[in-house]
Amino acid sequence: MAFLTRFRGAAFIFFLGFSALGASIPSLKRAPSPTLINPSISPSGPSPEMLEKITDAARRASLDPKLVQAVIKVESNFQLLATSHKGAMGLMQVMSRTARECQIKDPYHAMNNLMGACDCLRKLINRYQGDLKLALAAYNAGPGNVDRYKGIPPFPETQAYVKKVLSIYRNLQDNG
Repeated sequence: MAFLTRFRGAAFIFFLGFSALGASIPSLKRAPSPTLINPSISPSGPSPEMLEKITDAARRASLDPKLVQAVIKVESNFQLLATSHKGAMGLMQVMSRTARECQIKDPYHAMNNLMGACDCLRKLINRYQGDLKLALAAYNAGPGNVDRYKGIPPFPETQAYVKKVLSIYRNLQDNG
């Protein structure tokens, strides 16, 4: 018998084996990927239900839903249970500190993650007076780094991130 559960964002499958005496002996095995756990996620984009949540959260923060889709595509590829090697969590890959600052109680809850992260992104856009490149760089590398370097930090990861999000965003705008 197998049970499926989520523990701090990671999916686990518990397999119960039975010894010769009939006692159960639990063993723990990591599931191969969140995609196998949540088959409603399409590799090509969000499900209609997820798209509705993205649109709702984006509009509440006065953001273009297509911008939020682009950020999510780069951050987690629409994987609700995504966790980066640095500890960023959920759809919009928020760090623990950012989650606390943005009042995100459960980063793996779609609406909680979206609402908090969209509010944070809106604050960054306002902070950088509508400069989307600087706001995205701050979302990725932190506003302290953007301020320190007076622009997009010279980190290859951040420079690539800004270009990739903007490219996807332009593509979404051009294609409907």
